Amino acid sequence: MPDSFALQSRIGFLMDGIADTDLMSAVYEHDALGVRVRVPYHVSADDVRSRWWSPGIMFADDPDRSKYSYDPPSELDYYDSEGAVGLVGCRGVPAKQRFSGGKPAVGVGIIRASYAVEGAGLAENYVKLNGLRSDIDGLAYWLGYSALTSTFSFKKDGTGGSMTTTAEPVDDMKLGRSLNLRAVARASSSGQQTPEVTYRSEVFLQTFTKTSTSWDDHLTIHFGVRNLLRIAAWKPLSFQSHAAASTKEAFVLKEVEQQPWYPVRTARTSISEAIWAARDRFLFTYADIGRVGVGRWLKLASRYARGIDPLIHLLDLEGATIDAHVMQLGVALEAVGYQALIDAGQTPAVANAMNVKGRIDLLIAEVGNAVTFSTTTFAQDLADSYNSVKHANRAPVAPAKKLEHYRRGVQLLRAWIGLRLGVKEAVIRDRW
Repeated sequence: MPDSFALQSRIGFLMDGIADTDLMSAVYEHDALGVRVRVPYHVSADDVRSRWWSPGIMFADDPDRSKYSYDPPSELDYYDSEGAVGLVGCRGVPAKQRFSGGKPAVGVGIIRASYAVEGAGLAENYVKLNGLRSDIDGLAYWLGYSALTSTFSFKKDGTGGSMTTTAEPVDDMKLGRSLNLRAVARASSSGQQTPEVTYRSEVFLQTFTKTSTSWDDHLTIHFGVRNLLRIAAWKPLSFQSHAAASTKEAFVLKEVEQQPWYPVRTARTSISEAIWAARDRFLFTYADIGRVGVGRWLKLASRYARGIDPLIHLLDLEGATIDAHVMQLGVALEAVGYQALIDAGQTPAVANAMNVKGRIDLLIAEVGNAVTFSTTTFAQDLADSYNSVKHANRAPVAPAKKLEHYRRGVQLLRAWIGLRLGVKEAVIRDRW
């Protein structure tokens, strides 16, 4: 696992916003499991913060626990020699306490934060935010978008040539109206004083609104695009990093108001190492669906969430049995088929009464020749595999057959999604 996902810690101070309390010494740490702050405290009524970790303890000066707070503030500000960190969505977890003879009892409390904005002026400015950027594995390849341009020139006699790479500002790529969804590209290089110069283009997904909105509002769209890439690639592509912006911390540069973008630490988005390679291929790309297709996907993913979510989560079942894969695929097919029947004009009662085979048949009719396998008996075959796992009284199906049916079922749903987004049938069939 990359170092950025390993445990990293810093020692500094925590401010709780309570006027009559002192700064707290604290250890700020983060890893793949999330953000934590460890705080030493005296187990005493004189240390107000010790009450944050006092479940089941009755204090004589506050028997009904109404005078003081018994939970840490939801926003806390941390700072040390490396800078400030705004902690958002804080909550206390059980602490360790030790009583030593003749010395004050000491405890170490743990605070978990949903988000840590590194560099934030104040955590309260990021309870809601104006902008969120995400680096998503494979995004630049899927968009075909870069801040670098390379030009090749060759001599007429064929004896050699040259290549020139330029890194210039490029226009943002508008992807949708929801929270002004777009992609932004930024170029960087290793400098001109080194024997080898490395150029790099970074592409981020961005949402930004003048009126601040919740993290969930931003993340719903970012997860939506990440999941679209997963469907197109059929690989567990993940977030690589995030950055947040708040207009409450804006500054003026060359008479233009701008917002700083600060790195965000969180475990909510399951950040993991990149796996996309230039040799990999998508079933469809942005060029195939365009901005309209992205909008269609966000609506489709919401309306068909009961089926599309289990389909996408199949990519997280690495190491699970074929039965587990077939079971979850069956859930996806049943839910997608049910909603497709309703969208086709059937009542919920009629759609609910349709068996698995009937729902798969409906999807087969919609995809036409976009799949590469014979669909003559496929609906019944896949239904038999699904039911053999779901029901103990059904005839078992050989593992090799279940694997074949599973792979074809995934192809069916990916083709159905691609067609719904505007990809041509021939394009999908040619890229399997």
